[in-house]
Amino acid sequence: MTQIKIRKAIQQDKDWMLKLYQNNSKQQLSQVGKDLDSGFVQDNPHFDQLLQHWIDVSAIDVAELDGQSSGFLVIQREIESKGPEILAYIQEHANILILQETPLADLRYAAYGPILVDDQFRGKGVAKTLHDQALKELKAEGFDAIVAFIDADNPISLKIHDALGMQVLDKVVLASGQFFILGQMA
Repeated sequence: MTQIKIRKAIQQDKDWMLKLYQNNSKQQLSQVGKDLDSGFVQDNPHFDQLLQHWIDVSAIDVAELDGQSSGFLVIQREIESKGPEILAYIQEHANILILQETPLADLRYAAYGPILVDDQFRGKGVAKTLHDQALKELKAEGFDAIVAFIDADNPISLKIHDALGMQVLDKVVLASGQFFILGQMA
């Protein structure tokens, strides 16, 4: 069995992570005529700046399989006030978003995602390893839960995260689109 190693992202990871993001963004996949059935990430024109910020604050875990960078996961331990509209919605409605009978407002939670795995490494446990390692670290740091959002047009991502143990807390329609809000206890 191949060992998947998890480490924090460093500056030298930025280029391949940006390329992986760009190759899997909803807009890019649509422009090149690929269907969205294998999943996608939300478009963000400032992703390169976000990526740099996340590297600087050690918010990105990188998975390596056979010595090759195979995917990454962002965990925002402090949710930025100028983040995506959906994260602002989650924070504003944390008192009515219920995870295992507890309002998010009563939990210490981190924002989970995006998570991306290179096509050639999909189906090898990379996403599960990134997810499980993040939960373990967050629990050790005193976090109670993770929250994520998934575009309503991305059923494969919803299916993957359901298999990882995340549960749907709500479905919302915002100016930026329709999203499922998911959560999981650490």
